[in-house]
Amino acid sequence: MSNKARKDSPLVQSVLALDNNLTELERVGTKINSTDMTADFDLEFIQKLMTRFAECGQGVSTEVANLSAHLQEAQTHAENIAQGVGRQAELFAARRKEHNERMEEFRMLSDKVRDLNTGIGQFRDDPAALEAQLTSLLEDLDKLRLSARNSRIRSLEKHAESLGQGLQAARKKLEKLL
Repeated sequence: MSNKARKDSPLVQSVLALDNNLTELERVGTKINSTDMTADFDLEFIQKLMTRFAECGQGVSTEVANLSAHLQEAQTHAENIAQGVGRQAELFAARRKEHNERMEEFRMLSDKVRDLNTGIGQFRDDPAALEAQLTSLLEDLDKLRLSARNSRIRSLEKHAESLGQGLQAARKKLEKLL
């Protein structure tokens, strides 16, 4: 696909039209300035050049105004997009904060599970207390898993589910010890 097939934006069209008018203004102006007015010359031809020069000058003026309007539109459009991105950035920051809070909650629960597993393995604590701790941790993990599901944090939901399965295995281990 060639670049010519693509339709240029109004901003690009305005710049190209301005460039064309400036090029023609320079060409006609150079011809007028190079004419020796003291020699014999064609009055009608010079009059046509002067008229064409005035038209090009008007074209430059018109295209500068068009370019200015298109630049203003582009700036307004860019500002609107930036505002949308700003709103998305705020939502992203809130989402990230929520994610980090949930992950910290998960980390703390993981630490408690590790401590519980150590207690079960060493059988240093009261089995009834360990069972109560285990039940409490399972409830906390269920809440965290539900919160992760509601917040659509799938990875955390899976981690919480996996940790819950580990706690269920610890419960079976504890039951064997009792």
